[in-house]
Amino acid sequence: MSPRATIACKQDDGRYTADYLHLDGYPDHACNVLKENHTSIQSGRALVAGGDIHSLANDGKPELFADGNRMVTMPTRAALHYFARHCDDVYIACSPHVVSSEWETRPFAQESLACQ
Repeated sequence: MSPRATIACKQDDGRYTADYLHLDGYPDHACNVLKENHTSIQSGRALVAGGDIHSLANDGKPELFADGNRMVTMPTRAALHYFARHCDDVYIACSPHVVSSEWETRPFAQESLACQ
């Protein structure tokens, strides 16, 4: 079983929008795919706006769930962590920068970045 993850983008107003990633959420896959294919904040936000993701292909295209769950918006990073824990996610892939799309991935058990 592969780890699940939350993919999130920080918005201009400081809130976070996020989706659940069901398969291949580990940093060696998800973070690399995000860094290679979603290189602008607009691209990251568009990915998240599509709704919950079943899997993320190597070319960055998401396979969405058929039920069409929409992205969620959280007011703080703490709320983002609460959302991810509620989804039983192992990692959070987040573009915390409003200007650039420097993706970071953090496992819950560690505070250090798994990739940048």
